[in-house]
Amino acid sequence: MILKNYLRSLPGFQFLSDADVEHVAAAMRVDDYPKGHVFIYQDKLNQALYLLLEGQVDVAHYGNTGRHYTLKTLEAGEFFGMPSLSTGKPANTSCTARGPVKVASLPFSAYLLLYQPDSEIGCRFQFVIATQLARDLHDRHDSLRNLLVQVYGGAQHLGTLGEAVPQSIPGKG
Repeated sequence: MILKNYLRSLPGFQFLSDADVEHVAAAMRVDDYPKGHVFIYQDKLNQALYLLLEGQVDVAHYGNTGRHYTLKTLEAGEFFGMPSLSTGKPANTSCTARGPVKVASLPFSAYLLLYQPDSEIGCRFQFVIATQLARDLHDRHDSLRNLLVQVYGGAQHLGTLGEAVPQSIPGKG
């Protein structure tokens, strides 16, 4: 697999020049990892931006009671590790290989260089990151909506923005 061709196929990369895509690809390292490999540990600082090339990665959260919640399963073509890199704060979730995976990683130092808003490549790279964050937000919205359906017993009880619709007007019946 030629990484630059793979990157070119991803949402957001169409706005990067061929030279920009080559710079991003050159800064990334591609490796194979076994099932169970932990890329990001919850409550630890993340050290790289990851791109899943093959396989699946589970994004999970350990609650206050120690219970493990799988929030999402990532598929090929998805970036992960952005929130911790962008904020400089520990990760809120862990990311673990569901099976054997192939992942490209961009070290934190290269991420910072590419993320600079005062350069052309930085602006375009930020668009790539924003595209993935928008996908993540959409997935989170769907998850919350599904949770509301479970809590309130069906989609017919939800309004257009996912809020519960009262079955009767209070005081009227």
